[in-house]
Amino acid sequence: MPPDNQLLSDSAFLSLRFVLAIIILSVIFMTIRQTILVFTGQRSLGLGRRKYVLMAGNALLLAFSFLLREPITGLLGKLGGIIGRLVPVITDVWVSSTLVALFFTLVSLLSLLLLIQIVGAAYWFFEGRMAAHVAGQGLARITGRTASPYVLKTLSYVNRAFRGTTLTLLIIAFVVETFYLFKGTKPVVNAFMESLGTPGRTIIQAILNYLPEMGYLAVIGFLGWILLKIIRFTLMSIRDGTLSVPGFQPEWASPTYKLIRVVILLFLLMVSFPYLPGAGSQFFQGFSVFVGALLTFGSSGAINNIMSGITLTYTGAFRSGDFVRIGDSIGFVRERSLLVTRIVTLQNEGVTIPNSAILSTSVLNYTQLAASQGLVLTVNAGIGYDVDWRTVHRLMIEGASRTEHILSDPAPCVWQTELGDYAVSYQLRAWSDKADLMYETHSSLRANVLDEFNRAGVEIMTPSIFAHRDASGLAIPQEQLPDRPAARGIAVDVKTTQSSAGDSTQRS
Repeated sequence: MPPDNQLLSDSAFLSLRFVLAIIILSVIFMTIRQTILVFTGQRSLGLGRRKYVLMAGNALLLAFSFLLREPITGLLGKLGGIIGRLVPVITDVWVSSTLVALFFTLVSLLSLLLLIQIVGAAYWFFEGRMAAHVAGQGLARITGRTASPYVLKTLSYVNRAFRGTTLTLLIIAFVVETFYLFKGTKPVVNAFMESLGTPGRTIIQAILNYLPEMGYLAVIGFLGWILLKIIRFTLMSIRDGTLSVPGFQPEWASPTYKLIRVVILLFLLMVSFPYLPGAGSQFFQGFSVFVGALLTFGSSGAINNIMSGITLTYTGAFRSGDFVRIGDSIGFVRERSLLVTRIVTLQNEGVTIPNSAILSTSVLNYTQLAASQGLVLTVNAGIGYDVDWRTVHRLMIEGASRTEHILSDPAPCVWQTELGDYAVSYQLRAWSDKADLMYETHSSLRANVLDEFNRAGVEIMTPSIFAHRDASGLAIPQEQLPDRPAARGIAVDVKTTQSSAGDSTQRS
């Protein structure tokens, strides 16, 4: 063949190969893209059970292709020879090898599509389970508890990352496998694998050498997990009341489990330390010393609060929801952790108190005995000596009986606490079982006792009465005692004396 014709033939052959490669790559790209969009995207939700039918059909076609690979490759080889003899610009060897490579590319593509379908099905399966958990189904319906939205959102991100990473790795493996099948691109794959071969073999060898240590870690982790499950089941049974241990309060179960879990995890870390990757390196040892020093010098205050929190837990000074007074703060306990205690005051103010500060001061718990024995509310009043003490007792007890949340058993009682210069001091003692309404009940109790005194015409005496008025009228509101007696005049004694000088009269 003349040189010009040979050059023309080679140019036509290269152009044919380039066009064919572009067409094949375009078809493969569009097929992979469409499969990813349909089976891993939102479209998968509209397919329903059809996606499993398509997946089964793809798997069946892949199985037939694998079983019939030898007859098909032989047939393609013969077909390539025929085409090579008919088309002068190409060789039959190239056509045969290209057709066989295209067949195995098709098999690889079917395998990739099947794996993409499996990844999509797994992704939407976990997304559906999380959606069912949010809707109160599945485990949430059985246990009555739902996971935190932040936990579910994190799991969704992990699921998406797993889907993206898996698809990327599958596509890379498919591209490498496809390029390796063709003679023209095989040297490129060999060069690429050779450049990554040494570090890859090193990594694989390191992983294989680490397998025994990984086995130790797996056994240690499994035993620790089983132990934590047993301890948690036991302590949660105590908390729920299904299991009773003498001397162990149910409210101690949750903090006790947290403490035991921390101790067990620290023990597992200590046991697992020699089997961790790089545990014997100087960097790992230096980093361990740095972390230990950091914890030693920087967490003394936190450790003090933790120990104080543990002490408060087992002394039973208060519980969550109790109405307490801690130092100058009065309110409801909203949260009690190992580090701090948070209360909400009557002014709806949030107060955070370190546990070490609570342990060094007194704690007044209004709720602890209110439900079982009642909380004592007192009202003090000074009544004049002209009022019979039995009348005072009756009026104060009637005021207590008209007050909401005051118990009839034990019944209210009145004490004489002092016999003063101007009045007798009385103290009403009434019991309430509502510690959270203590201030409202106390205010109503004082108001009702004052109303009873006013309706009965009994004044609450103070020394200021004698200093600012003549005491001829009652210091009681007109609307509460309309039929009050008229003010009496002040009695004045007049004494006459006879002087020695005459019959002069002197009044005094």
